[in-house]
Amino acid sequence: MSIHSNSVMTEPRLQPDPEVICQRMGTEIVLLHLRTDRFYELNHTAARLWELLSQKCDLALIHETLLSEFEVDPGQLANEIRALLASLKSEGLIIDSDRPVLTREEE
Repeated sequence: MSIHSNSVMTEPRLQPDPEVICQRMGTEIVLLHLRTDRFYELNHTAARLWELLSQKCDLALIHETLLSEFEVDPGQLANEIRALLASLKSEGLIIDSDRPVLTREEE
C-alpha cells in the first residue's frame, strides 16, 4: 500500500478472512478467528474500517469515508489505517483478495 502526497491510498485488494466472524457490540466489533480460536476487539474507528472492508470498499474510499465521519487529519488517518491493516494482516484477520472492490467511481 502506498500513500500519495494528497493522502489518497493505493493498495492490494483486501478482505476479511472468511474464517473470521464478527459481532457488533455497541460501537465496537468483536472478531473471532475460527482457525486460531482467538478473539479481537475493534474500537469504534477500527470497527468502521472493518465494515467498509467487508463491503468491498477500496482503501481510497475507506480513507475518504472515515475522513467524512471522524474529525482527523488526513495524514494521521492514513498512518492509522496503514498500521491497523498491518496489524489485522499479521493476525491473519484480513487477506489479499482477487474479488472486485468498490471504488469511489462505483459508489
